[in-house]
Amino acid sequence: MKIKTTPLLALILLSIIQVSFAFPEKWVYLMQGEERFFPVNAPITDVACFSAKVDEDGHLKGGHLQPPKLNNTATKMRYHLVVTIPWNPTLAHIYLNPKLPFRNQIIQDIIKRAQPFDGIQIDFEGIAPADATAYVNFLAATKKALPPNKIFSVAVMARWTAHKKRQPHDAYNYPLIALFADRIIVMAYDEHYSGSSPGPIASLPWCKKIYTYATQNIPPEKLIMGIPLYGRAWQTPSFARAYKNSQIQKEIKKRHPSISTNPQTGGHYHFTEKVTVNVHYETTKSLKAKLDLYSTKKIQGIACWRISQEPLNFWDLF
Repeated sequence: MKIKTTPLLALILLSIIQVSFAFPEKWVYLMQGEERFFPVNAPITDVACFSAKVDEDGHLKGGHLQPPKLNNTATKMRYHLVVTIPWNPTLAHIYLNPKLPFRNQIIQDIIKRAQPFDGIQIDFEGIAPADATAYVNFLAATKKALPPNKIFSVAVMARWTAHKKRQPHDAYNYPLIALFADRIIVMAYDEHYSGSSPGPIASLPWCKKIYTYATQNIPPEKLIMGIPLYGRAWQTPSFARAYKNSQIQKEIKKRHPSISTNPQTGGHYHFTEKVTVNVHYETTKSLKAKLDLYSTKKIQGIACWRISQEPLNFWDLF
């Protein structure tokens, strides 16, 4: 049977297609210096300015000092300053220790830097299970110190049920964090990362596990699902390594390279080897599949990492 499409029916069908992605909030991450890549008239509600970094003394360095001036004029956007620390469990332990001066210094700097922004986001990664309580206490203290009109968001590592069973004392306790955060951004990406074997950035089956766990442990009005816009490459075999001298001698014997030596710089040789480069990346279709998934339950929104990395016509999905 052939159905005649009237203008009214077309409008209804269009609204059905669009409602899938009608998230209340659409966040994007923006690196300082990449403002020129910001998409014109994209339906973005929140810009996470990445990032102010905690230095060795507990002070915030770098990042946007003011909300950036962007070429988006279609919507009224909110701006959030993202605060990060190095991926270093030992350093995180020191920063979060309430008996040391660094924690209070970090919070004081956050309050100062928050003034021109609509919100602050804490993105502390690589925290050891032993520091789980100190981490949550830090979040509680930061939330308490912020003015009530500032949005307090927390970016958390991707977790799923099986992972939590293996590591029940993991620092990223979603229900506890939700007690203090106004928004929780679940970083549902890096299923495969630079140090892992090659594979998808965030396969749909893996995302389903992350999404299921997140929706069970984070109130829907606080849940923001992270979406990757990037790709990664892996080289196999990789020859970047530290060598024992015995390994060097075996390689010289095998390859017979031309060798140069210098008392000041040591020895040097080079060789050419064929390698395979595996590249995995997101496409518009794979991103649409994630948006379809994250539309199946009521959540507050999605957060895209990051501006300048998206496929062509990505924003047309909205």
